Amino acid sequence: SRQLSTMAKTAEGDVKIALALVVAAAASTGLGAAVVFFPFLVKMASRRVLASSLGFSAGVMTYVSFIEIFIKAEDSFLEAGFDEDRRKRGTK
Repeated sequence: SRQLSTMAKTAEGDVKIALALVVAAAASTGLGAAVVFFPFLVKMASRRVLASSLGFSAGVMTYVSFIEIFIKAEDSFLEAGFDEDRRKRGTK
């Protein structure tokens, strides 16, 4: 009973943090999208800043995609019967 109440408090705190992060992400996305509706804000940004931002975001998305693919591939490799010691040699 005592352990369950401690777990419930921990889970409640985690939910609040997760909700705050989701709200912050949504607000920043909305703010970034709203910038295009104000021409004077668009003119303030230089081409170099915009190109750098686009390049950085593309790099982050590519990195996250490859990491996720790598993790799924490693899990599939282990499920196929290969153990972790032999995965570099490609033998079961």
